Formats: sequence, C-alpha cells, structure tokens
Amino acid sequence: MAQILTMVSVLGPPLIALAGLALRLRWQALRDQRRQDTLRTLTSRLPADGVVDIEDLRDDGSRLHMRVSTAPEPHTGRR
Repeated sequence: MAQILTMVSVLGPPLIALAGLALRLRWQALRDQRRQDTLRTLTSRLPADGVVDIEDLRDDGSRLHMRVSTAPEPHTGRR
C-alpha cells in the first residue's frame, strides 16, 4: 500500500501537468482552426478583383489588420 501511495505522489503531479498541457494545446488548436475558418469565409465573400491584406492577431502581441480594397477601374481615356 505504501508503494502505491509513493508512486501516486511521485507520478501524480507530472501527469496532471501533462494533461493540463495537452488540454491547453487542444484549446489553442481549436481556436486557431476557428480563426482560420473565419478568415477563409471572409475572403471567399470578397470580389474576385479585390486586393486583400491580412495580418493576424496572436497572444504574443502581434495583431490582425485586414485591409480590403477593390482593384482600380482601368482608365479608357474617354470622358
């Protein structure tokens, strides 16, 4: 019985920490997938001749900046 208690007390905290890390990584992967799906949906609804400039906002301080502009109409020389 003492051996089991010793094994649990020695292996318990690292296993709990590992499980917490796995859950955190899973949450981040799902969040990134949702973000990618949102950006893909937004860009699929834009005009084909437009110009899209996208930056992403991350937890490390980087930011998302999305600029959408339509292509300039060609100048035909007529007035």
